[in-house]
Amino acid sequence: MTTLGEILELLEDPSEVQRLMAEAGDIAIVARLDQAAGDRGCDAGAFALQAVEDFTRRADDEAWVKLIGRIQDAQAPGAACLNEMLRWALTHSNAAR
Repeated sequence: MTTLGEILELLEDPSEVQRLMAEAGDIAIVARLDQAAGDRGCDAGAFALQAVEDFTRRADDEAWVKLIGRIQDAQAPGAACLNEMLRWALTHSNAAR
């Protein structure tokens, strides 16, 4: 199994972010991501990387527990990790500025 550190390292590469978003298969989150990125004048990969950074700096214990639970139950842990971090970022007003 991939460790959380390995997953976070993958997310630092914009091409991996795009691959993981596609692998997650959550069309609704991809659409929200594209909209939020456009609103901020950046691409989806840059937004996703900022969301990951915001999550790792600002998420509370409950968000981390939820993230780890999603990763443990997932067939694609990296995609599940990114998906959960994006969902968190899109619901917090200061995320991915």
